[in-house]
Amino acid sequence: MTRFTFAATPLFAAGLLACTVFPAAAEEAGRYTMQPIEDGFLRLDTRTGAVSVCAGEGKDWSCTPASDERSELEEENARLRADNAVLREQVEELGAKPRVTTPEDVDAAMDAFETVAERFGKIIKIMRREMEELDEELNAPVEDAPEPSEGEPL
Repeated sequence: MTRFTFAATPLFAAGLLACTVFPAAAEEAGRYTMQPIEDGFLRLDTRTGAVSVCAGEGKDWSCTPASDERSELEEENARLRADNAVLREQVEELGAKPRVTTPEDVDAAMDAFETVAERFGKIIKIMRREMEELDEELNAPVEDAPEPSEGEPL
């Protein structure tokens, strides 16, 4: 019986080791998905979302990270946020506050618009009067002009 115990101990240790190692390997088994492409595969890491292009011949294969537009956008977003923070600090240093339109501002704008509209109306009245006078002059009968005879051109 001691022989059995002695022989079972390494097997037990190997089984215990397998139980602790293989669940992690089982989790890793579904971590990557592969999609065939021309001259290789795309490998997607389902945990991180990283994409790699895998290519090779025979036994020699290698995967290189694909260009990641998302990381570029995140970097650009971070840069713009930093720029925005710097600009906000500069505005605070200058003591300027964003101006809010008040009812007085609206009233002043309406007064200016009314002045422009009144002036425009006056210009229209003057132009109408001048056009009527010009129309009367052009349509007035000509008194001193001789009448053309039948054979003369107009």
